[in-house]
Amino acid sequence: MSQKPKIQYVGQFYIHGSEARQLELQEKKKQAKSKLPLERLRKIEVVYLDPVAIFGIVTALVMLTVMILGVLQLRDDWKEYRVMSNYVSRLNSENAELQADYRSQYDLEDIRIKAQALGMVPKSELEVRTVYVTIPQPEPEMTWLDELQWFLSGLLA
Repeated sequence: MSQKPKIQYVGQFYIHGSEARQLELQEKKKQAKSKLPLERLRKIEVVYLDPVAIFGIVTALVMLTVMILGVLQLRDDWKEYRVMSNYVSRLNSENAELQADYRSQYDLEDIRIKAQALGMVPKSELEVRTVYVTIPQPEPEMTWLDELQWFLSGLLA
C-alpha cells in the first residue's frame, strides 16, 4: 500500500505578493481646543392629550354628578312619601270616625217612613227583569288593497 502524502497548508507560508496592502492610518492626536460652555438644553415636557379619553372622563364625571343628585332627590322623595303616607292614613281614620258619627245621627226608621210617603217601595218588593241589547256591528271599511283589487277587476273585466 502506498502511503498518503502529508497535507501541508500553504497559508502559513503565504507572502503578500502583488496584493495591494491597505494603509493603516495613524490616528492624529487632536489638540485640545478651547471650548465654550454649551447652553444647557431646556427640558421641554410635552403632554399629549387624547380627546376621546378626555371626553370619556368628562362624561363619567357628569354621570357621577347626575347619579349623586338623583340619589339625593330620591332620598327626599322617600321622606315626602312617608309624610304623605302618614297623612293619608290619618285622613282615612278621621273619615271612618266621621262616617260613624254621621250614621249614628240619623234614624233609619224615620227615613223609611218618609220614603214610603214619597211613593218609594223596598227593593225586595220589586220585580227584576234583565234586558239584553246587541249592538249592530258596522260594515268594515275597504282597505287600499281591497280598493286596488276592485280597480283592477273593473279594468281587466
